[in-house]
Amino acid sequence: MRYKKIVLSIIASVLCLGLLNGCGHENEISIKIETYLQEEYGEEFEVLSWNQPKLLPSDNGAIYATCISKNDPKHPFEGSYFNPEEPNSEIEIIYDGYGQRLLAKQMESMIEEAISQAAENYYIQGDIIIPEEWQDIPVEEISQWKNYVDLCNQSNSDYKTLGSAWVYIDASTMKGKTDEEEYQMYEEVYRDKLGGQALLYVYYLDHKSFEKAEKILEIFTSGDEGSNFEAEAILERTAPRNSGSDLDEIEEGQPYFGTIMRYGSDKFDDNLEIFKAAKQGKEQEKYQ
Repeated sequence: MRYKKIVLSIIASVLCLGLLNGCGHENEISIKIETYLQEEYGEEFEVLSWNQPKLLPSDNGAIYATCISKNDPKHPFEGSYFNPEEPNSEIEIIYDGYGQRLLAKQMESMIEEAISQAAENYYIQGDIIIPEEWQDIPVEEISQWKNYVDLCNQSNSDYKTLGSAWVYIDASTMKGKTDEEEYQMYEEVYRDKLGGQALLYVYYLDHKSFEKAEKILEIFTSGDEGSNFEAEAILERTAPRNSGSDLDEIEEGQPYFGTIMRYGSDKFDDNLEIFKAAKQGKEQEKYQ
């Protein structure tokens, strides 16, 4: 019996040591990524989570990290890294994702000029994808909105889309603008500010649905770090278009307007009458 207790004690000690080493490894990866981002951009960052998909236990493949800037805590961004197996080695950057976030932030700011006139409570998420062939352009250059727009508009590719904006509005806080005024404000921002082809998605949520959406869309920096609820919120937030997600369920049945202003045009594809009907809850084909 005493022998069994000794064996069990040894096993427990080994398991605890393994867990501690695992935690230390996780912290080491996070610290390396945060250190790189801080040195590169001169801001404070936090790694919210990361994962390293492996086909085999021995794989040492790419690490995918979800991070936030402390200056912009409600909008996470994702990057990919490689951590060499050699001790004390620096992390290698495949793509840090912050250039896209800087562009999305500018897009959100421009669109907010219109949204803030239409409603008191809202949430705006810009979605920018920098093409792979532009990844080597210095971030300080490509993250300037005008430079990015010029690159897109001059591209030989048929796909010239700057990005997409997802807007969630608490419909109970609308400021009384007419449908015509609201539509014109959105169209003017896309025509006069963005400067290229871009998509717009607007959801008009009832108050309770908007509050639920906020819990998914916002990052809970005051909660328990690493909690399941926070992790799920981050997943929803960084990939809001996943079919069957909680956000999809909230959006279901709520008035929705989706449109695009194409390259070289000064008008949305969907006219004012379609906008009015969409706000009244008439089903509209969603741009994907």
